[in-house]
Amino acid sequence: MVPNISSLSRRQLLVGLAGSAELGVLVVGATGATLPTALPDRITDWATTTYPTPPPASSLWQPTVTEAHARTAVALLAETEDESRDRWAELDRERAHGPGSGGWRSNAEEALENGDYAGALFDASYGMQFAGQALGEARAELGDADLDDLADRAVALFDRIDAVVADIESYPVADPERDLAWYVHIERELRRGHRLADWDALETVHDDAAKAGAKTDTGSDGADESAEEASQSDTTEREDGTTDSEAEPDRTDTDPETIGTITSGLLRGEIAVKSAERYRDLLWETVDGADGYADHLQRIADELQTDLESIPTRDEVLSSMDDDTGSYGPYEFAHYRLARWGDWDGPSPWETVDDDFLLLQVLEATRALADWRAYDDAVDELEIDADDGGFDSGHVLDEQRRARSTYRTVVGGTQTPVMVVLAKPAIGDIRTADVDRDSWQDGSWEPWNERVQSDLSALVGRARLREYPALYDRLVDGR
Repeated sequence: MVPNISSLSRRQLLVGLAGSAELGVLVVGATGATLPTALPDRITDWATTTYPTPPPASSLWQPTVTEAHARTAVALLAETEDESRDRWAELDRERAHGPGSGGWRSNAEEALENGDYAGALFDASYGMQFAGQALGEARAELGDADLDDLADRAVALFDRIDAVVADIESYPVADPERDLAWYVHIERELRRGHRLADWDALETVHDDAAKAGAKTDTGSDGADESAEEASQSDTTEREDGTTDSEAEPDRTDTDPETIGTITSGLLRGEIAVKSAERYRDLLWETVDGADGYADHLQRIADELQTDLESIPTRDEVLSSMDDDTGSYGPYEFAHYRLARWGDWDGPSPWETVDDDFLLLQVLEATRALADWRAYDDAVDELEIDADDGGFDSGHVLDEQRRARSTYRTVVGGTQTPVMVVLAKPAIGDIRTADVDRDSWQDGSWEPWNERVQSDLSALVGRARLREYPALYDRLVDGR
C-alpha cells in the first residue's frame, strides 16, 4: 500500500508533477528523504531523468584555447579533407564512408566563427580521424604512400614531446590549485600524441631508413659492397626451400586501411602535441620564476604506491563474494557491478609507458585510492537486501538528491581547476544516474537492472566525491 503523503494528496501530487518542468526536484521535495519509495516507479523513473545534475567538468574549467590555436587545428583539418577529396577524385570511385570528415569540419568552422575555440579544437581533432583515414587510404590506393616519411613524422613528434617533457620537468608552480591542472592537460595531450603517432612497424621502418642512409654515406665503394652483401643475403635459401627475400614481406606493401590509420593517427597526434605546446606557453606566462613542485609530486607518488599496495585486487574482491545460492538478482548484480566500477585495480601507473608523466601518475593513483575507498563505502550504504526481487526507483531519486548535495559541497564550494580535474569521474557518474525506461524494451535487461545501475551511478559518484577533499589537500599542499 502506498503511504499517505502529508499535506498533499497523492492525486494532487501526480497532477501537479505531470506538468512540471522540475519534476525531479518536486518529487523529492514532496516525498522527502524518508519516503523515497512513496510514488509508483513510472513516476520516479521519469523524475530521475529531469532531476538537475552537475554540468560537464569541461564547462567548469579547462585550459584556455586561443583563437590562433583553434584556427591552426581547423585549418589542418580543412587542408586534409581537401586533399582527400582531390585524391579520391583521381581514383574516380566512391569511398564507402566518404572522403571527408563526416561533417566535423563544418562544425569546427562554425564553432570557430562563434568564438567557441575549445569546441572548434575538439571538433577539428575528432573530425581528423575520418579525414586523415580517408587521405591515407587514397594515397595508398594511388601508390603515393611513403612509410619512411610517415616514420620520420612520427619520430619528429616524439622529439617535440620529449622537448616539452624536459621543459616542465621541475613543474614550476605559482598557484598549485590552478597550475597543476594545466600540467595535467599538458601531459594528457603529450601522452595522447605519443599513442596516436606510434604504430607497430614504426621502429623497424625508421631503423631500416637510417641504415640505408648510413650505407649511402659510405660512398660508392661502400654502396657497391653493401649491395653485394644484400644480394647474397636476399638469396639465402632456408630449410623450407624459401629464400629470405621470399619469406620476409615487403614492408612497403601496406594495405590502404593501415596507411589510413597511421596517417590519421599522425595528424591527430600533431594536433595533440601542438595543444600541449600551446598550453605550456600560456602557463609559462604565469609561473615564471616560481619554485618547482616535482619533489612534492614524487613524494606523493611514493606514498600513493604504498597505499595502493595494501588494497586487494579486483579478482580477490570478486572471489570473496558468496555465490552458494546460485541466484542472481538485484543484490548480486549490484555487488558485482560495484566491484567492477572503479579503477583501483587498473594498470599501475608506475608500470605503464608513461614514466615521464609524473603528474598523470599521481592523478591516476589518487583516483585509484579514492575509488577503492568509495567502493568500500558504497557497499556499506547499498540499499538492497539479498532476498530482494526488484528495486524501487525512488531510491535512485533519493540518491540523486544526496549526490547533488555532496557535489555542491565538494566541487561547487571550491571549483578550483585541480578539483574539477580530480572530480571528473564522479561528475560523470552523477550525470548518468537516470533511469531509461526504453532500456529493457528488448527483453535483455530487466527494469531492476536499469534502476540498480542508475542508483549505483549516483551512489558511487557521491562516494567518490567524499574522498576527494583529503586527497586534494595532500596534492596541493606542497609548500
